[in-house]
Amino acid sequence: MRKQLVILLILFGIVYGLSLFMSGPSFAAEDYPKKPIKFISSWPGGAGGDQEIRNFALYLRKYLPVSMLIENVPGAGGKIGMIKAAKSEPDGYTLIYITPPLQMTNEYLSKTDYVTKDFVSIYCYFKRTTLLLVNSESWKTIEDFVKEAKGKTLSMGISGLGSATHLNALGVLKAWGINFNWVPFETGSDAITQLAGKHIDVVIGMATTVLPLVRAGKVRALLRFSDTPVEGYENVPGPMDKGYKIPFIYGLGGIIAPPKTPANVIKILEQAADKTSRDPEFLDWAAKGKYEVIHLFSEDFRKKILEQYAIIEENMPAIKAMEKK
Repeated sequence: MRKQLVILLILFGIVYGLSLFMSGPSFAAEDYPKKPIKFISSWPGGAGGDQEIRNFALYLRKYLPVSMLIENVPGAGGKIGMIKAAKSEPDGYTLIYITPPLQMTNEYLSKTDYVTKDFVSIYCYFKRTTLLLVNSESWKTIEDFVKEAKGKTLSMGISGLGSATHLNALGVLKAWGINFNWVPFETGSDAITQLAGKHIDVVIGMATTVLPLVRAGKVRALLRFSDTPVEGYENVPGPMDKGYKIPFIYGLGGIIAPPKTPANVIKILEQAADKTSRDPEFLDWAAKGKYEVIHLFSEDFRKKILEQYAIIEENMPAIKAMEKK
């Protein structure tokens, strides 16, 4: 009887061990978090995306009892940061801030060692509207721009093949027959700075990134890629306001975790992120920067990512044609 009991205990231990191995890491809710949480920022310090995750993490600290660390891992259009995140332990202590569709586009252009949809979505808190921008000493209205630019070749600054700004620039190209000489930049801020200095003709940039130069009168916004008005740009028309049929896409901003991060850890992070996105101090900071705050939980965020994959695939021939130039 004793021998049979020992055998049963051994078998139970083997089965239990295999179940843990197959299901991946798991933690009791009270065990997480117990140490600092690191966020990977795929931008240089001070760039637009870097500011977005740094400020969110600052207020997230109010809802999770540990320190928040930011590690800048810029380069290759965000690929280096994503690869590092994909290879991190799926324990909830290394997360990454992403701005779709850029991260997914990279998967189609080169070997990435990651697949964005394999990550676990946590929470999306920004909708990132883009604007068609020119130097304030050039075109005054979108009608003037379209009339004078048709048939010409303009220098267009872009940051990241297949980003929301790039995809919307392709929409403009198709709709108006404007030829662009594409000028690549590491960040959107770099492109907008060159526009303010009259070194390029036009940029499609994030509304939040360009705001200081718009307020300073250096850059003018002629068109917003949005169905609804954007705070701070109430006088800037959208395509529908002017009868333009231009396909466009919103950028997003949210947090994801390495593949196989346990569901109970994701739930804790999701709840804390939701509280942060509704925190009065965070909302005050976001309002000052004219950020559009949204509240997408894990599953809804994942659905948006999958929707953007379809848009990327539709535009991939044009994107790959540019990459070869």
